[in-house]
Amino acid sequence: MKIQIKSIDIVTSARNEQGNIFELFQGIENSLKGSGLTFRLIIADNRSTDNTWIEINQLFEQNRDKVLGLRMSRDFGYEGAIRAALSEATADAIVMMSSDLQDNPLRIPELISELKSGVDHVYQIVEDRPDESWIRRLQAKVFYSLAENLSDGLIVKNSSTFRAFTKPVLDAIKSMPEKARFLRALAMYVGFSTKGVVFPRSPRKIGLSKAGTSHVIGLGVRGIVANSTKLLNLIGVFGVVLSALSILTTAILAFLWITLGVPFAGFGTIVGLILLAFGSIFLTLGIMAQYLALIYQEVKARPDYIVSESTNWSKGVTPRSN
Repeated sequence: MKIQIKSIDIVTSARNEQGNIFELFQGIENSLKGSGLTFRLIIADNRSTDNTWIEINQLFEQNRDKVLGLRMSRDFGYEGAIRAALSEATADAIVMMSSDLQDNPLRIPELISELKSGVDHVYQIVEDRPDESWIRRLQAKVFYSLAENLSDGLIVKNSSTFRAFTKPVLDAIKSMPEKARFLRALAMYVGFSTKGVVFPRSPRKIGLSKAGTSHVIGLGVRGIVANSTKLLNLIGVFGVVLSALSILTTAILAFLWITLGVPFAGFGTIVGLILLAFGSIFLTLGIMAQYLALIYQEVKARPDYIVSESTNWSKGVTPRSN
C-alpha cells in the first residue's frame, strides 16, 4: 500500500569528519530540491577531536530549521551515536547514512521512492568496493558469509547501514531496550515489508576510514553473537565430533598395541591430541565468554549513549542519556 511521505529525518553519526559536514548537507539539499519534501539532518557527533562539532554548530546557525546537532559525552561508537540521533527522529520517513560521503546523498530520492511505493524498509546492497583495499574487501566477504548463515538472515550479505524506513519501523526499533545493538539486524528483525537495492558506495573524499581490522572483527563478532545462538549450538556439535575422534583414536591405538605390541603410535600423536583437546576447550570458553559479556552488559543496564550538548539546548541543560 502506498503511503504519504511529506517529511524526512536523515540521521547520521560523525567522528572526526571535519570537511565533510557542509558537503553532506549540500548534497542532501540538492538531492531533495523540487521534491516537495521537508527534511532535517540529525548529526550525532561522537566526541570528535577535530573541528567537526564546530562545523555542525556553524551549519545549524545557517539552517536552524533543517539541522539538529547532538554531541556525545564520549565516543560511544557508531551504534550508540546513531541511536541518539534516531531518538530525535519524528518524520514520516527516516534515512540512516554515514557522514563520510561514502553513502551518496543523491541516492536518497531512490530510497524514498521505494517507501512511497509501499515498502516499509529499503536498504543498500554493496556488491563492489573498488576504492577499498583487498584486506578490507576480504574482511567484508568473510564477515557477511559468516553473519548471514549464523544470524538466520538477519544480517543480509553485503547490506550497508545506508537505508530508509517508515515511522512504524522506527517505533518498533526504538521499542527494543537491548544494549548490545546491531541496527542492521534489528531493522530486519522487526519485520515489515523489506527490499534491498543495489548501488555502489562512493569513495571517501576527506579523512580516514574508522573501519580498521580490529573494528571490523569486533563489529562482526558482536553482530553475530547479539543476533544468534548458533555458536552455542555448534559447541555441542564440536564436542560430539571431538569425542568421536577421541574414541576412534583410542581404538586405533589399542589395535596397534594388540597387533604390533607397542602401546603408542608415537610421542607426536600424544602431543597433537593434547593440544587439540586444550585448543577445543579454550575455543569453547571463548565463545561462551562472548555471550557472557553480552549478558553482563545487559544486566548493568548502563546507557548506550549520553548527550552532553545539543545545538537546540541553552547552556546549563543537564546531559541526557538512554
